Amino acid sequence: MTTIVKMDKQIIMHKMQELCSLLLQDEGYKDMREMIDQFAADEEATAQYERFMEKHQALEEKERQNIELLESEIQVYEEEERALYDHPLIRRFIYAQREFSQLHQQISNYFTKSVELNRLPEPQEWGKDSCGCGGSCSKH
Repeated sequence: MTTIVKMDKQIIMHKMQELCSLLLQDEGYKDMREMIDQFAADEEATAQYERFMEKHQALEEKERQNIELLESEIQVYEEEERALYDHPLIRRFIYAQREFSQLHQQISNYFTKSVELNRLPEPQEWGKDSCGCGGSCSKH
């Protein structure tokens, strides 16, 4: 007979609530949230970003199908990409989005590494960007 084993997720979820509470109180989080909200409130910026993402996906699909991209397509794509970074709201949105994505990845990596090692990982075991510096500190 197989025994069913379950973890007590209640304490884990309580700690997750504590972690998320700290995140929501962090000034950097609040600033990045504001960047996202300002972008979302600007119809022109969101439309420009969405058009670019549609073009990006279309070009990726062509590449997946081994359809050679025309030089003119690449040039237009690069111009539109530069225009995203020239728009302050879009640039700040992309930055905030990247920061949140990196934090999410760090949390996921830490969890995965803890399960893999069956203990808390040492900072040098977290991976190439264990401290969140983007590789710019002396640890790397």
